[in-house]
Amino acid sequence: AVTCTVVTKALGPCMTYLKGTGATPPPANCCAGVRSLKAAAQTVADRRMACNCMKSAAQKTKSLNYKVAARLASQCGVRMSYSVSPNVNCNSVQ
Repeated sequence: AVTCTVVTKALGPCMTYLKGTGATPPPANCCAGVRSLKAAAQTVADRRMACNCMKSAAQKTKSLNYKVAARLASQCGVRMSYSVSPNVNCNSVQ
């Protein structure tokens, strides 16, 4: 099951990137975390949990660049049904 600890650990290497301009590609260890998170979130409940954890982390993280955060998965070549945002509706995630 996906927990906020799993999400935080997976996305930890992305934090510097998510506070920047997004001018350079995300670091390899960040994309590895994004891929592992997608692999871990196999059910709707897992994806909603991951979404809520990211939403709560996004709200707590000062100077997060939401435009960069919204593109993180696609920059890593991963398709996700939700993005990192402070106002994403996680209950609509399938």
